[in-house]
Amino acid sequence: MLAESLVALAGAGGTALVGAMATDAWQSVRSGAAGLFGRDGEGRHHAVATRLDHDAELVVRAADPDRVRGALAPAWQVELESLLTERPELAEELRAFVARTVASLPRAAQHWTLNVTARDHGRAYGSLGGNVVVHESGRAEPPRPPSPEGAAEGSS
Repeated sequence: MLAESLVALAGAGGTALVGAMATDAWQSVRSGAAGLFGRDGEGRHHAVATRLDHDAELVVRAADPDRVRGALAPAWQVELESLLTERPELAEELRAFVARTVASLPRAAQHWTLNVTARDHGRAYGSLGGNVVVHESGRAEPPRPPSPEGAAEGSS
């Protein structure tokens, strides 16, 4: 099973990748992404490059490009998760790819990028174009110490 931090990294990678589609930065981002996948040979490099071109064309032709990006981002997250499962040593290279991609995006496309980090057993939630609603159940408040006998509630 892939560590949560790598799942989050794959999510950031997928989001940054689709955010770059139909921007001036696309050719550079496309080359970088295809290069990451191409470590397993020319066949995979070509297959990923072809899919990237197809997906970018969907964004270009869409009446609502952001809706298409939203649909494509999870699929690219899954692809990047698969890549990191097979090649965990590429995590640092993927982090650098995400940073370069986000930096290359025009201001208008940067709303497609999100970096949420939790450390020390913390929780972090994020959403692109939507809401995050968290309901936690079963978490009781810590017990109150018993009040001294005969003392009225709320008195000091």
